[in-house]
Amino acid sequence: MRLFHKIAVVLVAAAAIPLGTVGFAVVSTNQRALESEVRARFDQTARHAAEAVAADVEGRARQLAQTAAMITWDKLDPDEARGALELLRRQAKAAAAALYDDAGKISVQSGDVALLGERAPRERARKEGAGAIVFSTPYSAPTGVTLAGAVAVRHGVVALAIPLEPQALRLVEVRGDQRVRVSLIDDSGKPIAASTPLGQAAQPASAAVVAEAVGGKDGHARRYLDKDQSVVAAFAPVGGLGWSVVVEDDTERAFAAPRRMRRLTLLVTGVAGLLAIGLAFAFARRLTAALERLSDAARAFGRGKLDERVELETADEVGALARTFNQMGGELQTSRAEIEKWNRELEARVEERTFELKAAQAQLVQAQKLAALGQLGAGVAHEINNPLGGVLGHVQLLLADRPSDDRDYEALQCIDEAARKASHVVQNLLRFSVQHKDPVRTPVDANKLVRDTLSLTQTLLAEQKIAIALLLDPSAPRCRADAGQIGQVLLNLVANARTAMANQGGALTVRTKKIEKGGGESEVAISVEDTGKGIDPAHRDRIFEPFFTTKDEWSNVGLGLSVSYRIISEHGGRIEVASEVGHGSTFTVYLPS
Repeated sequence: MRLFHKIAVVLVAAAAIPLGTVGFAVVSTNQRALESEVRARFDQTARHAAEAVAADVEGRARQLAQTAAMITWDKLDPDEARGALELLRRQAKAAAAALYDDAGKISVQSGDVALLGERAPRERARKEGAGAIVFSTPYSAPTGVTLAGAVAVRHGVVALAIPLEPQALRLVEVRGDQRVRVSLIDDSGKPIAASTPLGQAAQPASAAVVAEAVGGKDGHARRYLDKDQSVVAAFAPVGGLGWSVVVEDDTERAFAAPRRMRRLTLLVTGVAGLLAIGLAFAFARRLTAALERLSDAARAFGRGKLDERVELETADEVGALARTFNQMGGELQTSRAEIEKWNRELEARVEERTFELKAAQAQLVQAQKLAALGQLGAGVAHEINNPLGGVLGHVQLLLADRPSDDRDYEALQCIDEAARKASHVVQNLLRFSVQHKDPVRTPVDANKLVRDTLSLTQTLLAEQKIAIALLLDPSAPRCRADAGQIGQVLLNLVANARTAMANQGGALTVRTKKIEKGGGESEVAISVEDTGKGIDPAHRDRIFEPFFTTKDEWSNVGLGLSVSYRIISEHGGRIEVASEVGHGSTFTVYLPS
């Protein structure tokens, strides 16, 4: 084991072991304390809810019994008895009230007595005697969970149907903003009322908790397992009614705060441990790094890396040795740099000359191709133009000899129109095929130039099912340019657009527009827009380079755009490109007016 590893192991053991021991002890202590606090809060909520419900129900019961006992029911006429009964119903906030005589028949009623039915414990009330109120087991009624109460009076029994819906409000008040479920159950475990936090689905109290609450066991908060679901719950009895209040929540949610604290403490302990380990390794590395640096630098020199240096700022013998070593390396590096500088300069000059030769050769080849094409186009144009002239002359003579209602007159007009159109195309081909050695720049109608150029290629566009749209400036803007060269540029752009939409069809839009630049200066913009495959952003900066192409056809050598760029630059203009992959491209040529 190296010295560095020995020192690091000792320091890590001295720092990490005590830190981990203390950290885990703190985590355990704090988690137990927080979980105890959560259980105490559950116990307190259950007791407060039970006290609130008991105070409300039993308080109203005592008040009802006292009021009923004070009334001399046997001396009241029916209207007075009905008014007294209504007073009791409102005092008890009951949905219905009825006065039963000794025979068990209703003598006076208030509200919907159907809510009472036969559930009022009248016989128990008679046995308890005057002044005591007894209750039935809560039951479901159309108005919600209801409690039937009865109190014995002179020569009869007063029964009331008391809705228990207000107890849900008591539970909500006691629960407050706690994220727990509070349930009120009767002595059989059936739910009476419940309060669930906003955002949680309403659900009954867990069966295991209800069983212990009904059985009268200890209600202090603890964990329960009910149908593979772990909950924390506490319950408390509600006065002498035999009911219970259950407070519960999922274990994960109830103990979320202690577990967050545990994770945070473990995280802090882990970070501190990692920091201690890092400091231990840093200290050990500092002790052994000086000699390792000198050794590594010597090996680097042996591999030819003369820029290697030893950074030691110590004043001892190792520091002096490092400074001498660095000085030697600097002298060797200076000598090598001078030799490499001469090599780079020579390589740069050779590469520059080679690039210039390739560019000149490419331009020469392109010029030869264009010249050959021009000669061929001129010859073809002359050979076609002469017969077309004869056809046009004979058609004109035939039209002159026939009246307009002659049956052949319309056919002769069609022949005349088609021949003129062919002659127009031939004239455009002849004009574009003539290349001047020195460009002649004259005012050129941009709209006419666009139409003449498209006439040469509209047949190919139609064969590829490419629709042509011309959006030309009605002011007929004019630019100062060589019509033949700018026509060549437009043909290149249209050819590129046609290739981009090959085998899929699409739309070709050509626009012209005059743009005022201010100060009396203006320029003409000619844009060619297609709906093809677009240009990859990775290729956009290279499309004007000679020989660069992304086309699959063998005949495309990547010179069309480079030649176009050179022509527009010589005219003092510019070309801008906008493209989106899958949505087409737009090439815009700007020329001075």
